[in-house]
Amino acid sequence: MVRGLRGAREGRAHLAAQRIKSPTIYLFSAYLLVAALVTPKSPGESTSPLLWLAFAIPLANGLAAVSSVGQTQPKGLTRAGLALLHGGAVLAAAACILAFVSPRFVPVWLGGPGAP
Repeated sequence: MVRGLRGAREGRAHLAAQRIKSPTIYLFSAYLLVAALVTPKSPGESTSPLLWLAFAIPLANGLAAVSSVGQTQPKGLTRAGLALLHGGAVLAAAACILAFVSPRFVPVWLGGPGAP
């Protein structure tokens, strides 16, 4: 958010708005939503993980778009850190959703069913 506020003060808020308005992420989320509604739940699932991903992905995309306007060309470590943050946020959201709604799919080494 700090990077986004800095970018907005420097007049780059329109860049974040353009990225957020791109329909691709919303079309993919709509596909996940439809898939969640038509796919039967597996035994042990409370809800479909696809349903929650359909909501988490646009949120992560919005946060990434806001933070991406903080600096026009981030250098070295900042660029690598942002890539890890944004990519890691989506993967972490997917892992948390899967663990929450489908605990039986969590591997034993992560504390899933059958862990000591």
